[in-house]
Amino acid sequence: MAETLFTSRIGGVSAPPYDQFNLAQHVGDSSISVLKNRERLGELMGLASKDLFFMDQVHGNQIAIISESSDSSKLPVADGLFTQRSDIGLVVLTADCIPLLLASERAVAAVHVGRKGLVAGVIEATIAIFESYGIPSASITAEIGPSICGECYEVDLEMYREVVAQIPATATDESRHCLDLVAGACSILHSFEIEVAVSPECTSHSPGYFSYRRDRQTGRQSGMIRL
Repeated sequence: MAETLFTSRIGGVSAPPYDQFNLAQHVGDSSISVLKNRERLGELMGLASKDLFFMDQVHGNQIAIISESSDSSKLPVADGLFTQRSDIGLVVLTADCIPLLLASERAVAAVHVGRKGLVAGVIEATIAIFESYGIPSASITAEIGPSICGECYEVDLEMYREVVAQIPATATDESRHCLDLVAGACSILHSFEIEVAVSPECTSHSPGYFSYRRDRQTGRQSGMIRL
């Protein structure tokens, strides 16, 4: 069985405004603090920090396959990581976007799902990788960690209509024009017969999580999975 973990902003060493458990190197935090936090993250899964694989997330639909020859010091430009290795952890960083973890008996994936990635098909692209390895979608299970809720993610009306036209489940109502990205992600997963467990926590509502929409200058929490 795969092991999964979702972190909050509690338990690390970073100073404000990145307090405490910031895991991102690109937000302005002290590199030394981030490295210490990543060491703690690895310890939670029984791994060394060198065995944690991160990615350069760009809100697209590219999926990187982590093989025996992959080097964790080289960040792939991707919004999903896939592996059949059991000796490493795959990490997705978020501060409102959806951290999606997918697991099967033979492979796992960590996926960064924001509005752009959802529309671009990052979930479908990840499932296609599983299927290319002979793993049927119905054998995959999914977990969605803390992310921004459908009451908080307001966009302009034109964007709202564009996204809802492509993914109807993201709709709330046009007077609010807030997108429910979690509902949209679940609708896609369910279309592949994938069971999904969803965290009830909203990152924007809860000060215990990093939220870019709420704070702008902030850290990143993680979703991590290990086969």
